[in-house]
Amino acid sequence: MSTDRQEPAAGLGRYDVLADIDLDDPELRDRLNRIAERTAERLGQPIALVSMVLDTAQVFPGSYGLTGWLAEMGGTPIEWSFCVNAVNSGTSYVVPDATDDALQSTNPLVTNDGIRSYAGVPVVLDGAVLGTHCVLGTAAHVFTDADLAELRRGAEEVSELLRAYRSA
Repeated sequence: MSTDRQEPAAGLGRYDVLADIDLDDPELRDRLNRIAERTAERLGQPIALVSMVLDTAQVFPGSYGLTGWLAEMGGTPIEWSFCVNAVNSGTSYVVPDATDDALQSTNPLVTNDGIRSYAGVPVVLDGAVLGTHCVLGTAAHVFTDADLAELRRGAEEVSELLRAYRSA
């Protein structure tokens, strides 16, 4: 997986934008959790996240359905991140069956934690791709255009919420 730093062609860089948002604000986290819960329910998936991709890790300021060490840690090393692919490309990233995917089949989230499917879309603020709004499943799943449209709606809502919580 690439860990290259993604900078947009115009506007502030991802890290500059993230630095202006207090991702630990309890009210922000509660609202992001509600977006994640709604998305999981609408897409029929057990896990939904709002992830922010950093240099060496991804963090989950919003989540629904996480259990165990993932819930406790609230993120993963960047090498395990499905989301980094959507961030680096600036486009949706979909894995219908991670056990058959050349890039993801050896990912510890797949081999140890039972993640089997993933769909994520970029969360963009001021031209910077900050992270993703995504769903993960424990069974193989073919995501439809309607599923991706729902994720995009959620990502747009996340972006507007983050804009409202920017310190400057």
